[in-house]
Amino acid sequence: MKPHLKLLCFVAQILISSSAWAAPVVFYAMGDVPYSKEEDVLLPKQIDKLPDDAAFLVHVGDIKRGATFCAEPVYAKVAGMLQKSRVPTFIIPGDNEWNDCVDPSNAWQFWEQYFLRFDQHWQHRLPVFRQLERAENFSFLHQGVLFLGLNLVGGRVHDAAEWPRRHAENLQWVRQNLDQFGEQTAAVVIFGHAKPRPDHDDFFQPLVEDATKLAKPILYLHGDGHRWIQDRPFGADNILRVQVDQGGIAPPLKVVVDLSASEPFQFDRRLPATESLPSK
Repeated sequence: MKPHLKLLCFVAQILISSSAWAAPVVFYAMGDVPYSKEEDVLLPKQIDKLPDDAAFLVHVGDIKRGATFCAEPVYAKVAGMLQKSRVPTFIIPGDNEWNDCVDPSNAWQFWEQYFLRFDQHWQHRLPVFRQLERAENFSFLHQGVLFLGLNLVGGRVHDAAEWPRRHAENLQWVRQNLDQFGEQTAAVVIFGHAKPRPDHDDFFQPLVEDATKLAKPILYLHGDGHRWIQDRPFGADNILRVQVDQGGIAPPLKVVVDLSASEPFQFDRRLPATESLPSK
């Protein structure tokens, strides 16, 4: 190829990359729903009314109340509701449908049967990868944003050996994706279920160290606590934490990742103008 043609191709690649990054990424997130018969009615309505600007929808776990028995029809019911979404939908485990169940092994079989590789119910172009050791963990790079879904639950430590092993595998998955896509990534979004607490430190403390070195904006978005929180509790200025409202009290959260903005993560709780839910 002649030198001037090589230069034109190089410039074209830069323009294509820049234009891809310039377009904000819009997705919606929900969690801790449905918890009641009323929410069995509400959730399908929320999914049906999801705006058309969504690249995808994610449920960050807890598909039932903790006190409800972990019976197969519950998993089948919620899977059927989420499959009505018009956009690709991802889901990660919550403690209510797994480790807090009377029989976590049986509950996990239900979770895998109904929710593993859930996004494959849609034909989409998101380049999804899954961890070999833990197929419920996923990743994809979309318009300069690296999205990571992790099995990071709250609730009880049901297995003292499994808990730290899973955290180590989660950390490995994050690092593997940063190694592979770091140069193409302008921002990172991590989906987990758990509200961070001391028995998650073996995951979050190394993550903070990695985030400091990465020096790019990171969002940790989770459920578990049911009420809105937006803060930076990790001691790393580039990690923002958001806890979504419980699905029964607010519609799916709209998240816009705008890489051209000084604050790339923007949120719309889509509450009526007269209504404001308190933080906890």
